[in-house]
Amino acid sequence: MKPNTRHALLAASAALFVVVASPVSAETDVAGITAAVNPDASAIDRAGKARLISLGDPVIRNHRIETSGAGLVQILLADGTSFTVGPNSSVVIDSFVYDPEKNTAALAATISKGALRFIGGKASKASGNVTIKTPIGTAGIRGAVVDINLSGKTSDGQPLPPHMTLVYGKEVQLTGNGAPQRLFKQGFSIVAGDGQPRVQRTPPQWVSGLQQVLAGRPGQSGGASNAPTEQTVASSPVAESNSAQLPSENAIPVPTPRPVVTAPVEEVASASQRDVGTRPQVPVGPAKPTVPVDPADPEPDAPWDGSAQATAYIDINGNVSFRPVSGTLTVAQNGNFTGTFGQLGQVSLQKPVGTETLTQTDVSGTIGSLGSVSGTAYTGSGDFIAYFLESDDNSDPVYIVGGKAADAREVFSPGQVYRYTVERDPLNGGASIGGVQVPFYDNGNFLAGESTPMRASASDLYVGGVSGNGVAARLLQGSISISGDGTTQRSRIQVMAGSFKETAGAYKMTGRVSGSYQTSNPTSNSGQAGYVETLGNGAAADQVFGANGEYLVLGSGEMYDIEDRLDGYDTVQVASRNDGVTSTASRSFTGEIGGFSSGAATNMWTDDTELFTGTTTFTFNQAGGTFKGGIYSDSGDYFADFLDSENYDGYEEVYLTDQLIAAVDSSSEAYMVSSAVVPAKIFNGNTSSDICNSCEFMTWGWWGKASGPESIYSVHLGNWIIGKQPENSALPTSGSATYNGNAIGTVVNGSAQYIATGTMSSTMDFGARSGTVSVSNYDSKSFSAGVNFASNAPTFSGNITTGVASGSVTGAFASNGTDPVKGIMGNFTATDGSWSSTGIFAGSTSGVAQ
Repeated sequence: MKPNTRHALLAASAALFVVVASPVSAETDVAGITAAVNPDASAIDRAGKARLISLGDPVIRNHRIETSGAGLVQILLADGTSFTVGPNSSVVIDSFVYDPEKNTAALAATISKGALRFIGGKASKASGNVTIKTPIGTAGIRGAVVDINLSGKTSDGQPLPPHMTLVYGKEVQLTGNGAPQRLFKQGFSIVAGDGQPRVQRTPPQWVSGLQQVLAGRPGQSGGASNAPTEQTVASSPVAESNSAQLPSENAIPVPTPRPVVTAPVEEVASASQRDVGTRPQVPVGPAKPTVPVDPADPEPDAPWDGSAQATAYIDINGNVSFRPVSGTLTVAQNGNFTGTFGQLGQVSLQKPVGTETLTQTDVSGTIGSLGSVSGTAYTGSGDFIAYFLESDDNSDPVYIVGGKAADAREVFSPGQVYRYTVERDPLNGGASIGGVQVPFYDNGNFLAGESTPMRASASDLYVGGVSGNGVAARLLQGSISISGDGTTQRSRIQVMAGSFKETAGAYKMTGRVSGSYQTSNPTSNSGQAGYVETLGNGAAADQVFGANGEYLVLGSGEMYDIEDRLDGYDTVQVASRNDGVTSTASRSFTGEIGGFSSGAATNMWTDDTELFTGTTTFTFNQAGGTFKGGIYSDSGDYFADFLDSENYDGYEEVYLTDQLIAAVDSSSEAYMVSSAVVPAKIFNGNTSSDICNSCEFMTWGWWGKASGPESIYSVHLGNWIIGKQPENSALPTSGSATYNGNAIGTVVNGSAQYIATGTMSSTMDFGARSGTVSVSNYDSKSFSAGVNFASNAPTFSGNITTGVASGSVTGAFASNGTDPVKGIMGNFTATDGSWSSTGIFAGSTSGVAQ
């Protein structure tokens, strides 16, 4: 006999109530229920037996849920997590644990085909302990709504690549196939299946297409065995028990007021995710900005309290300095921001329209002590606002920074690397090289008298999350320019390294800047000392803004020594997160890693320049994202030290990945930076920035320093290279290998000093323990050396015998983790009359031939 339809529906409702109201505190077989069904959908148990799914059925761990081309299932778990499983899909809840008393949950699931929408519950929000295995990798989800589409098609039937989209929330990360990728902001997708996983902005048709797939279809019964008809409704007893009763016998429920929407729809989902209809007009509050409600986390964050900080240039006893003053911005009846800020007095400023992305607007207003002001305002998510203002008489600028601060520990996850684009200072302008903006430098002509060709590179601001010791993140940035060739060459480099450290209960960033420049005269190289720091909102909160830490406000200037700043800020710049290029850090260096160095040292007393070769030794701390070490000559004398920044003032060392490394020593104005930070195209006819192909297991870069009390020598654009050297016993005892790569170094030619590059080739005979190293087309010269292996180390050395009058080569083999002799690295010196040079080289091989 068929069950009574009314009783079946009541049973389903009861099942829903039991699962939601009585969550389990340990893993059981029942993970949740089906909250909506469009058959055909089946549950297949461990023995392979299938049953048709109906509304209210329990969802059992390790039972596979499969849907047909017309199937659709919504799964609801006890912690509030939901899966909407699309047609032609296969999903398994592998494990689920929920403890409501401790407010913790953990979830693991697998989707092997099809599509689903995941909406995070406690497992996603409380601990971020959610993983979903897919054929394109494993997705880790924290506080988010995520679409996973493995076999989607466009409206005209064209296949889409497998992808996952962050619809809303905090983050999703894909690992397992290729380089890990991470999303933190809605409107972007991780795309896989057609090569290396990548991040791209989500096309609108991807989201709307999936929405159509996941929407219910007419003609479905939700799994009811007897679908209701008009006759069924007419003959049902509902009228006698409800609508046909007298009001005195049947209390009519009084509806409660609908909650007022306090945030624009644009803050809840981007245009690419609005797939149906129009949205109602949203009321705007009269005073304070509000915060969007996360659909995956219905508890709204606290709104911005209006606090802001003004950092102003103020004349104190004839000395121009900067002084932070705080106040609160509120919205007046005319729509302007108003507030009182210490010595500045009453402030009234045009309130720009806020957006979810960084927006620049021209503004004006009045400041009590300055009168009429005008300038630029930046706005963004999380009520972020930054004013760059000047009075009409062009007095010193005033910066007002406000908005809801983000939590630096939440923003910068350990092991992740983020990139921020640094905007040009709208008041002071800024420097550029080759059309690329150079942060933290106020000279509008970064390299005067540029000639062609110019090899220039200015990086984004890289930020890497770390753990421990009161540091939330490490930061680095660099820029380089090499203009012209030979004796007319001009060059310049600048390096910034810093940390987000806890100071007075809040995290702020402080960094050091150093670098050098050089004209064709080798005695005119010079160092520079500077600082960079974040500006906050004066509320003792972390100095990072936006819903997900999208914005930093950075002030930079010069300083005499470690702590003595000159005139305040030379530039103030807004940095905004570059959504499409965040990545996971690959840190394989641990302990001490050695290598080689070279440089041209100029004596500050005699103006003589000495070419030298030496060693490079760095000791890495993976968890802390830092390192220490130095550049040494062959005789053991140091040229540059990068000491532990935790114990020594004025030092900043940053290790984000094996290829993203930088350090600054403020006391001696020393710097070092890996070439991947500033990838200038200097090899192979200025077409490549790689020292050799498939050489990612070795890291090379630039270094330099100024002369001073600790050393009479200055160095401009010296070179270093490091790699993991194998044990001597790991070297082959027979066979040979050919290595190909490049060489780079400094040339002193009469009174001129400049950078030169050439190609490097080498042949190593492991049976004879000997080989050759040759450099070609290096500043119009070619030379070669015969080398012999060391008896107790994986190193080799020899003298140059052809091409120049004299010289030497020293090097070592480098392991890529599987092949102990995959690469070679080293340094060289060469002299030919008044021409001399020193530099480094690297190369890789396709394998040892027997």
